[in-house]
This record gives sequence, C-alpha cells and structure tokens, in this order.
Amino acid sequence: MRPTLIKITGLFATCAVIAATPALALDVNAFRAQHKLPPLSVSPMLAAAAYSHASDMASRRSLDHNGFRQRMAGSMGAENVAYGCADEDCVTRMWAKSAGHRRNMLMKGITSYGIASATSADGRTYWVLELGN
Repeated sequence: MRPTLIKITGLFATCAVIAATPALALDVNAFRAQHKLPPLSVSPMLAAAAYSHASDMASRRSLDHNGFRQRMAGSMGAENVAYGCADEDCVTRMWAKSAGHRRNMLMKGITSYGIASATSADGRTYWVLELGN
C-alpha cells in the first residue's frame, strides 16, 4: 500500500492509503527506485503549489509553466505538467516516456515533491508535479 495525494486544502495535504500492487502502479518514488535513486519526501508546500497551478491551468484550460520561477524561488527544482490522465499511475508513466519529464523525475539533489490534479469544466484533468528541496 502506498500513500496517494487526493486533495489539497490550503497548505495541508490530505492523504488516503489505497491498495495498489507495486509491480503495476507507478508513482514518482517507485520510478526513482527502479533507477536506484533515493525516495523523495512528500512536501505539503510543494503539493499546495502543484494544486494551485493545476487549478489555475484547469480554470484557463491551458497547459503551461506560468509562474514556475516564483513557485520555486530560492530552491533547486523542476516541474512536470500534463493533462488527460485519470490517475497518478497514468501521468507518471506518460512523463517517464518523455525525455525532459523523465530527467526531472530522476533529478539528483532534490529531496521533496508535491503532485496534484484539478479538473476543468469540460472534464479534462490537469496534473502538476513540483520537485524541489
């Protein structure tokens, strides 16, 4: 079983534990483990930033990195964005197939992450992964 971020309220992450078969489900830490990298800690601050940006993209129906430098001010970090996946496993696999997104998830020197999604009025789900310290 692994924790999965399901909702952000203010600066606090609400987590639920769901049953998942590690061999089938993929998240950032499982992907990093496959490449012999240490796991990252879930950061409520990065999760809140991810949710804020995902909500903004969903409200505008636009996929972008607007405001990334401000969100990560003073921290080494990276950001992955996507839309269309219904769950974390899907979006992690999508990012893993993209050279730039893959590089971000395998970045050395980072210690934390936050991931969140938001759904637009037309039903499209937008995802944001913030990686940093």
